[in-house]
Amino acid sequence: MKIKRIFLSPEVEKDARAGALVEKFQPEKIFQVKDIKEANRILGSEPDPLGAGKQSLYLDYFKGRFFEPCPCTRWYFSCGYWILSPVVGCGYDCSYCILQGYLDAYPIQVYLNLEDLFKELEEFPKERKLRLGTGELADSLELEPELGYAQRLIEFFQQRKNLILEFKTKSDHIQPFLETEPVENLVVSWSVSPAPIDEQEEKGTATISQRIESARILSEKGFWVGFHFDPILLGLGIEPYLELVEEIFQKVKKSQIVWFSLGGLRYPSRLAGIIKERHPQSRILAEELFPGKDGKLRYLRPVRERFFKQLIERIRQHHSRVLIYLCMESKELWERLLGFSAPLIVEELETLPRERRYFKPG
Repeated sequence: MKIKRIFLSPEVEKDARAGALVEKFQPEKIFQVKDIKEANRILGSEPDPLGAGKQSLYLDYFKGRFFEPCPCTRWYFSCGYWILSPVVGCGYDCSYCILQGYLDAYPIQVYLNLEDLFKELEEFPKERKLRLGTGELADSLELEPELGYAQRLIEFFQQRKNLILEFKTKSDHIQPFLETEPVENLVVSWSVSPAPIDEQEEKGTATISQRIESARILSEKGFWVGFHFDPILLGLGIEPYLELVEEIFQKVKKSQIVWFSLGGLRYPSRLAGIIKERHPQSRILAEELFPGKDGKLRYLRPVRERFFKQLIERIRQHHSRVLIYLCMESKELWERLLGFSAPLIVEELETLPRERRYFKPG
């Protein structure tokens, strides 16, 4: 991905870290702006402001909290995930991405004050376990190695074994992990879709073959890895997904896989107009979706359930004790499909893989 523009807030104009990033990314233009709103106004004059924003960085200090629970709704069971947001926004252009309608800023926001993020984490009780990641409001590794945040996070979390950090990505940017030894509380995971989807709906990302090869390399090196089948597009049929499960287990070291998650396609109705305008070749709008309890468009529950059941059965044929969980589904569906108490699954997610009681790697 080419970064064409970098916007600098007044606070970071003289920050050496900002200068270093400008040097690494070599943008075509540099703008000094008073705030993110001015950056939005500049990008708003582009024919596709969202697309232009994906080729732009806004550098600033973040003045809020970096560390928050992952948003969920009262209608569905929460997996207990927390998010870190040193970066907000993504340069990849997936047709289904909810960030297109969720974020209120066009450029990718990169916050330079990581020392404040680490301070927040230091204040978290050391006796409490937690699973968190940087891949909800951004792709965890898209801007690596130029950004250099992955290495700093690795170094910090080596000292905080009560916290499990997940790097979630659609990239093959695994350089930071090739330069360090595995850490027991770090997981590198990939969002995965069969080849027709990664080609048609996930512009700019690594191919599914590249993602699986990256997972293979890191699993052979001894890192924990995970896979997220999310969003699943049921219109493609079950076979491509079952074939993808087979490919993962053929190539990736089974003993290093710590979790799979499953989630069906869902999005707020307002996103449909954005998809139609920005991704006219997308097949998503042809899917048969209905409003769910949270108002988002989703597949009917019985249809989702049949699809999930087949995927779970195939995964467990290869690894009966691997941890599987669902995203944005009811507690009842978790327990009916997975066969375990939903709170127990969350507890296992927050436990170091080798210390789990039920879902041990192997």
